Amino acid sequence: MRATTTSIQGIGRLAQAPACAPALLLTAVFPLLAVIFVATAAGAASDSLPTRTLDLAEAIDLALANDEQLAQMQQAVLGAEADVMAAGADRLPQLSLAGSWTRNLKKPVFFLPADMAARFGGATSVEMGMDWDLAGAATLSWNLWTSGRLSAAKGLADEALRATRWQEALVRDAVVFTAVMTYDDALLAAENLAIAEGALDLSAETLRITQAAFDEGTASRFDLLRAKVEHTNRETPVVMARNDLDLALLKLKRLCGLDPETRLELSDDLNAVEAPAPVETLLTDMNDRSPELHALEHAVFASERALDLAKAGRGPIVQLQGQYAVQGQWDDDLFPGDDEAVGSATAALVVSVPIFDGFKAKADIKGGRADLRSAQLELDRVRRDRELGVRQARAQLVNARTALGGRREAVELAEEAYRLATVRMENGLATPVDRLDAELALTEARGQLAEALYGCRIAAANLELAVGGAHDIDNNEESDR
Repeated sequence: MRATTTSIQGIGRLAQAPACAPALLLTAVFPLLAVIFVATAAGAASDSLPTRTLDLAEAIDLALANDEQLAQMQQAVLGAEADVMAAGADRLPQLSLAGSWTRNLKKPVFFLPADMAARFGGATSVEMGMDWDLAGAATLSWNLWTSGRLSAAKGLADEALRATRWQEALVRDAVVFTAVMTYDDALLAAENLAIAEGALDLSAETLRITQAAFDEGTASRFDLLRAKVEHTNRETPVVMARNDLDLALLKLKRLCGLDPETRLELSDDLNAVEAPAPVETLLTDMNDRSPELHALEHAVFASERALDLAKAGRGPIVQLQGQYAVQGQWDDDLFPGDDEAVGSATAALVVSVPIFDGFKAKADIKGGRADLRSAQLELDRVRRDRELGVRQARAQLVNARTALGGRREAVELAEEAYRLATVRMENGLATPVDRLDAELALTEARGQLAEALYGCRIAAANLELAVGGAHDIDNNEESDR
């Protein structure tokens, strides 16, 4: 608006120019009109941007719906489900069809020894087959007993699927935590902007009162200079706080999958959080709900099934095989006659016993035991780290809540000090400098209170992440069955 006002004033001055300079007047007016039009259009476009009210719950839902890593984990779950289907396929009979219909452009021959050729009229080669050749077969195979290979492979795929689902839940918890952090960052930035703007208004009022007192001769030049300096210094925090808020909102919109040009209004506030549950309750919830622990537990189970599969490699395999085949040969016509094609059928019970595999089974068993032990050690390590993390997060939340009470009292004290400084200055018992000092203390106290509230919310989010969110994994497993 200041640029627009200046442009209008410039037009007024040019309008007073001598009439002998119309070309100069037009040359200067048109660019100024263009500036006014662009500024007006920009303001109208800014006002027409969509405004969306967003609360924390909706921000979490949008983040879950738009997070790329979570979408990748969902595809990993689909892949693990496909592995389960593939592992169960070997338990079912396998049926395949194969066939060929051949035209012999030049028939193959076999050659005869000289003494035998004399008996056939001296011919040393004889053609084999006819002009057309037909062969087809339907083959059936069915694993009757595999020494535990199939059950171990199916169990391995099932446990891998469960571990993948819990890994997806772990990513979901991380997305929720990020959404809470980003939303609270925006809340803190908005609160800091409100505090900075309030401090600017208070300093402006102090400057006005000091200027009036200086004009009346009741305030010194030092008081006036101090008030001007303080007011000028309050402008920089406002600009910085506004930029911080814009950046925080951009991060939130990126996380929620919203258009960067969307105007957001946050409906939640920086309010206090509830006191944490006892440590024993939190540790019990952690063991029941932690996605990371559940994923590692199923990784251990998967390693056990992999070891069973390696041990089963030493056992025999019993398979039922059957085949029905059709073959025929003929000349001239495209299709065989009634007596030119015949069928055959076979059935077999096949037993395969591994005698020596070059110590492959022994190596697989040794590697499986090492993988199992490694998975168990990883589970123990993560469980201990998780327990420590829960205790630390709870202690941080308790500390943050304890500090919050002192911050509230500090704000009340600073507000009362500012009120008294204002009253004393109005009655000539204090100088504007005293009011400025009280205003500075009030601004700092409000900022510290906002930081304390923010710290409480972040500590609560850390504790929730350490314990683990509630996930309906069991129902998903039941639906698959």
